[in-house]
Amino acid sequence: MKCNTHGEAKTCLNAIALVSLGLLLASPHGHTADRDAAGAGITWLPLTQASPPSKIAELRRDILTFLEPLRRKLFGDPDAVLTTAYFVSISPAEASQNVFPSATSTNVDGTSACVLSASQFSLLRQRIQNTESANLFAAPRVTAFEGVRATLSVSRTVQIRGTNAAYGPTLDLVHHANGTNLRMRVIADVTEAVTNVLRTTAGAPATESVNIRTMFQSALEARVASGGGVAVWNKPSGREGKIYLMIVCPTIQTNLLSPRPGATPAPGSTSQ
Repeated sequence: MKCNTHGEAKTCLNAIALVSLGLLLASPHGHTADRDAAGAGITWLPLTQASPPSKIAELRRDILTFLEPLRRKLFGDPDAVLTTAYFVSISPAEASQNVFPSATSTNVDGTSACVLSASQFSLLRQRIQNTESANLFAAPRVTAFEGVRATLSVSRTVQIRGTNAAYGPTLDLVHHANGTNLRMRVIADVTEAVTNVLRTTAGAPATESVNIRTMFQSALEARVASGGGVAVWNKPSGREGKIYLMIVCPTIQTNLLSPRPGATPAPGSTSQ
């Protein structure tokens, strides 16, 4: 942008300042940098939205929408990220002592979490496979562009009062890439169909009723390296209770046919 007069120069400076502010707001890292030191890159989030978005949040959303074409021009198209979520149950809880890594952050409800490198994730998977009481009951995966909400779930249905009710693990996530690192926002829960036996009463035999119960839920933000992950597990209700472990592992998918601006072309690739 070339400015010839004093008035034009002032306008240019104002435009540059506005764009700089917008790009700062568009960054998924700048507005939470002060929270990254706590919990080794983990920030716990409320599970419910108690109030509508603030005026600042609405303004930030509008600026992001306005600057998205400029962001793509400067930094290229968003990265595609392949994410796999592993859901594991361990019962009884006392059999899990040697399975979990050291927690680096604990929520007020007792839910624990830690960030894993690729090698730590590999070791954790081996420990789970070698633990007889551990059950890997779901491992959904999805590929999505950064900044786009994705849902991973494995659902089943059960009849409750004549209506099909779904249950199972569900995870919603949004991620943003920064080089080989990612910031993820994760909201997850695990529900199960629980059968309750009603005792026999005078003149009536024992009956069974089924309801859907939430066994695990968590919401957090985490900074992880591509190929690593974040592990989250709940506090059991007792020694004989069940622990639910969730491991979320994102991997950035490199598009060699369409590299980012300024990137070195892959060997053997051709340009037109």
